[in-house]
Amino acid sequence: MTEEPQVPGAGRPLDGADTALLQEVAAMYDAVDPVPDDLVARVRFALALDEVFEEVAEMTRLPAESGSVRSDTASTGSTVRTDTLTFSADRLTAMVTVSRAGAARVRIDGWVSPLGARRIHLRMQGAHREVRTDAGGRFVVDDLREGFVQLVLHALDTEDTDELVVTPLFKL
Repeated sequence: MTEEPQVPGAGRPLDGADTALLQEVAAMYDAVDPVPDDLVARVRFALALDEVFEEVAEMTRLPAESGSVRSDTASTGSTVRTDTLTFSADRLTAMVTVSRAGAARVRIDGWVSPLGARRIHLRMQGAHREVRTDAGGRFVVDDLREGFVQLVLHALDTEDTDELVVTPLFKL
């Protein structure tokens, strides 16, 4: 059996020098790898979810070079930045495009497949919105605040909670 080397002071309580060293290490990490500004809000939002869903859709973000900038030159003379996300689950696939709709406001255009009447519930910090798909599986949600959102997709022809699909939390 190998004997552990003795470290001076290992069995003693922390003193002022230890505290000062730990504060320097914490300051270094704050400078080199700071905690994201929105981390606390994201954690609180995720912990506040009161429903457990059987199926969580997997999110795929379309790369920026794949056409995520639309021209709006007719009305504003500029381009509009958009993000396209695809959520895949065993039961369905949903594609959403998030685009700017003014200062700190966004719009979601979405499509759900397979086709069928669905209720789309948006869960946001401090608010909820609900829309329904049209016959082609399309839905639109206007005038949303920037922030975190989660989509809950309900099949309208059943009240069975097994038919719920939820997306991961994503930022508008």
